[in-house]
Parts: sequence; structure tokens; C-alpha cells
Amino acid sequence: MMHMTLMGECYVLIALAVFMVFLFVLYYRRYVPITGLRFMKCSDLRLAQKECPELKLLDVRDVSEFMANPWKETINISLGRLSYVWDQELKPDDSVVIVTPKRSAGFLAARKLKKAGFTSIFYLQEDCTACNSLQRASMN
Repeated sequence: MMHMTLMGECYVLIALAVFMVFLFVLYYRRYVPITGLRFMKCSDLRLAQKECPELKLLDVRDVSEFMANPWKETINISLGRLSYVWDQELKPDDSVVIVTPKRSAGFLAARKLKKAGFTSIFYLQEDCTACNSLQRASMN
């Protein structure tokens, strides 16, 4: 009987360890930036746009969020669709600036782009609407 109790405890410990690894991976993917991801401020964005007119601004908000508050000159591909449709708007040799108010969504988007072969990836870490680096688009 003691052998059965020991096996039950062992299964519980294994299940707990698997759950802890799952939580760690989930946390890591959302909150730890990938190697090579460069952070950009609004002033850097203005300068980069002048130096590199072909710079791509990628907005990974959901379509409903984007349509409620669109930004000019951004490509909107929601995070959930990014792995499947990025090649319709982007090429791996493009320099891409990820624009999203959610830091975790920006890190996940960067991971997906890096996995697709992108090497020049930036994350815009400020809300640039106040300084007009990102301008609202009218949807009329």
C-alpha cells in the first residue's frame, strides 16, 4: 500500500514540475525580449523614417482596435494572424518597427518575425501619438 502512495506522490510532483515549466515558458515568451530586438523611442522613429523611407511600421493590434484608432503609414496584421500572413506585406530583409501599446504583444510579434527570418526588428516603446511621429488616420 505504501508503494501506491509513493507512486501517487511521484505523479503529483511530476505534474507540478510540468506545470511550472509551462508557466516559465509562457512568461518567458511574453515578457523577455528576443536577442537582437532593438528598442526605439519616438525621436528615434522620426530620424529612422528620414534615413530609411522604406522602414515598415507593423501594428499588431486586433483589427477592431486598429479600426477604432488607426495610425497612418502602419501595416495592420493582428498578432494571431502574423505567422500566417506576414509575407503578404513584409519581406525578411525589411526593417520592421513593431507598434503596439501592449509590450507583451510586441515581444511575441518579434519572436514570430525572427522565426520567419527577419533580422532587423525594432519595438517602439513609447506612445508617439502625442509627438506626432505616428499620426491618426481618418477612416472617412
